[in-house]
Amino acid sequence: MKKEILIAIDGSIYSNQSLDYISSLFGADPEICFHLKIWITATASIMPSAADSRDSLIPSSGSGGQGKKEASARRALSKGTEKLLAAGIAEDRIHSSIHVSGYNIGAAIQQIAEKELYDSILIGRRGLDGISEMLMGSVSTTLFRNCHEIPLWIIDGEVRSKNFLVPVDGSPNSLMATDHLCHIFQGRQDIHIHLFHCSTLLGKTLTYRPEHFYHKWDKEWCDTHLSSEASLFNGPLQLLLAAGIPEQHIQILPEAPDLEGAHGIIREADKQNCGTIVIGRRGADIKKGLFGGVSDRTIKHVQNLALWIVG
Repeated sequence: MKKEILIAIDGSIYSNQSLDYISSLFGADPEICFHLKIWITATASIMPSAADSRDSLIPSSGSGGQGKKEASARRALSKGTEKLLAAGIAEDRIHSSIHVSGYNIGAAIQQIAEKELYDSILIGRRGLDGISEMLMGSVSTTLFRNCHEIPLWIIDGEVRSKNFLVPVDGSPNSLMATDHLCHIFQGRQDIHIHLFHCSTLLGKTLTYRPEHFYHKWDKEWCDTHLSSEASLFNGPLQLLLAAGIPEQHIQILPEAPDLEGAHGIIREADKQNCGTIVIGRRGADIKKGLFGGVSDRTIKHVQNLALWIVG
């Protein structure tokens, strides 16, 4: 089954890193289609983002007007397409388009992704500390805060490893993250997945029953795989095996306690040489604790990793 990935680019080294990441993971997978998209504002410069303009391949628009911005966007799309073609990706798997929007690029990306029902949104970002994000803002931050319907892939730095860390906590959101991974990598034999649970001193343990999962998976499956004490890992494991992921490529890691969940997750990803963390998160309407959700803190501190956030 075809999977359609929306890739928001801006011609910067950060979006180039995201293209390197996705081509290394999916270059040989004919089921993955790449939709390169670039946004220009109707009255201002090309796609404002967290990227430093000095690193951008796209010149800032001065007096050239809309035509100059569109020409710059076409050049950026052409370079992005050439990069994917050079990685051996067939031309019929690559699509590109320019979109005109207002200043809220993140909202524009989300609107198109939800309208066209893309399987995920991929965006590269520059690693910023919390203060910089607050002062400057970024497209990735806007998408993270508001986009809960479409899985969001945020690439920070150069990511080469095909090892994936999947934090599990027994919740429906955690199992949804595994389900998304299964959907994307159906039948793949070349990735390694590490299932990991981090017990934290600052978080409270929630208990879930099989009926909490009936809305997504059928009752018989839930009662079979989510009823025992081993359901924390058994549910994700069964989904991965059903998706054709070889059992020898799935590792259940020992539980590792930590003062704070996000720190424990990032630490374990580094320890296992994982390039990507796949994390489920609670809905926007669910109240979070004093320190925010684990996914909120993970995205603030992750560096040189890809983070897949499934809402």
